[in-house]
Amino acid sequence: MKKIIAYCGLICSECPVYIATQTGNEELKEQLARDYSTDTCKFEKNDMTCTGCHSINGVNEKMCVDCPMRKCGMEKKVSHCAECNDYPCQYIEDYVPIESDNRKVLEELAKQSKESDCR
Repeated sequence: MKKIIAYCGLICSECPVYIATQTGNEELKEQLARDYSTDTCKFEKNDMTCTGCHSINGVNEKMCVDCPMRKCGMEKKVSHCAECNDYPCQYIEDYVPIESDNRKVLEELAKQSKESDCR
């Protein structure tokens, strides 16, 4: 599967919800709904559908449709937040902790982008 990166640095192609959607694995969706549910936020199997945040159709209403990074990235027409001239912006600071895997992905992408700009 091609490596797909969300605006926030999440590697979609490694995400179990994305994989379950792409493979049609309904049992995995049921398990993920149980695993991701909390006392304050309950997920159902149907909530575990994701076609990636770059997708126009099929974006999960409960998880991603209102994501401010997704909205901003789409408006700025970037592939991920590290491509943005404003990176790291307040959205990144608020939602993607510096020690998170997603932030490490974005930092590496930003570094690669700067290196290619110097050539």
